[in-house]
Amino acid sequence: MSEVYFVDSRARVIDPAEWFQPQLSLVSKLRDLIRKSGVLDFIEKEDVVAIKTHFGDRGTTKTLRSVYIRTIVEEIKNRGGRPFVTETTGLGLTRDRCTALGRIEIAEENGYTKQTMKAPIVIADGILGFDFVDVPVDGKNLKVIHVAKAFEWVDKVVCATHFKLHMQGGIGGSIKNIGVGCVAKPSKFDIHSPNPPEINENCTECGKCVEICPVNAIENFRINHSKCLKCMGCREVCEDDAISIGPWLSGADICERIVECAKGVFELVGKENFAFFNFLIDITPHCDCHPYSDNPIAPDVGVFASRDIVSADAACLDVLKRLEANRDALTGEQKFWEWTAPEVQISYAEELGLGERGYEIYDISD
Repeated sequence: MSEVYFVDSRARVIDPAEWFQPQLSLVSKLRDLIRKSGVLDFIEKEDVVAIKTHFGDRGTTKTLRSVYIRTIVEEIKNRGGRPFVTETTGLGLTRDRCTALGRIEIAEENGYTKQTMKAPIVIADGILGFDFVDVPVDGKNLKVIHVAKAFEWVDKVVCATHFKLHMQGGIGGSIKNIGVGCVAKPSKFDIHSPNPPEINENCTECGKCVEICPVNAIENFRINHSKCLKCMGCREVCEDDAISIGPWLSGADICERIVECAKGVFELVGKENFAFFNFLIDITPHCDCHPYSDNPIAPDVGVFASRDIVSADAACLDVLKRLEANRDALTGEQKFWEWTAPEVQISYAEELGLGERGYEIYDISD
């Protein structure tokens, strides 16, 4: 069984008459969690350490606060590491979140800067999201994963995840943060759809898709799939609904593909070079990639830390199930694990050797 360390987010007031109790802050508790668990002690002097998190989109208000990232940064520096905070671009070419420049701009608007986090921001898949390394995997669905190029050069990865629900995969935990957040555009597309884009009979040959295609993959108004990077830029600029994409996957199908992409990232970096923090706070019923944040569906729980990605997510999922946290969240009385397949992320990740479902929790809140 893997070790999962936990700290409660509740302020357990020792002396009600004393207002100055900084030890009650979740920031202080996070620092205690790191130091008492030893989860970052695998970091060595001069290690280049990527801190993978999610900056959200414009309008998102419940992403992880930068002060939590800064605390992790400071602890990495205390161990001699050289940290940077990283994210990848989104699918598409026209929206700000789809390029490195726009991604950084949104991050800064949402409070993530070198000053607030004490570490620089690096967009791992390059300016447009086409910088990647091909990594073979033996998955049920995917055989090659396009891992963001920056992860080829890092020594360690620390995953700082806002654990919440996800409308397609059920949960957005560390597996999703690595499997979706550490791959480039072609693999992001492969997660969401099994078929490459096609030009259909609605095409008027206006040429907008030809102009935007970054690799000249559109020849005589047909897509050359040997060139296509599946960025969806053509779909964005087409006004005639002439780009067919689909089917869009959900449930077990998308969960398996997320896990296979995470496997590719592990193969490149090394499974032994990861640590995971799941923040079970501000538990929204959707991903932080939405341009808004709904009300939390449950009270804050705390922070879970582990060197095992499967155990970390399994522990948080089990907590949500015990709380029945999502009742009425999205589909009336139906629970999210009844219409999505979050358990598949856990079971398939264990099957592919990413970690183990069995865990023992060590509560260090006191």
